[in-house]
Amino acid sequence: MDLVGEDCVGIGTDFTQGHDQAFFEWITHDKGYARRLTRFGEIINPKGIRTVGEFPNLTEALLANGWSPEKVQKIMGGNWVNVLRDVWGE
Repeated sequence: MDLVGEDCVGIGTDFTQGHDQAFFEWITHDKGYARRLTRFGEIINPKGIRTVGEFPNLTEALLANGWSPEKVQKIMGGNWVNVLRDVWGE
């Protein structure tokens, strides 16, 4: 089923490596009432992109699987730039 194309996808890098338990307690609690909002549990990114340093592996895998450089550029950051331009202006 084709719902969206490469113009509507943006890969995020929400990596939290190196942060301690206090950081996770802060991000999972409501800042006004200190209620716990969620429990992440153990977070394990897919093999090959478990750290920020491995992120280029995703680009290489997309290209190796037939994605055009233009599509890869869009989803690996170009679409985010477009969103920010739309929100903040040029």
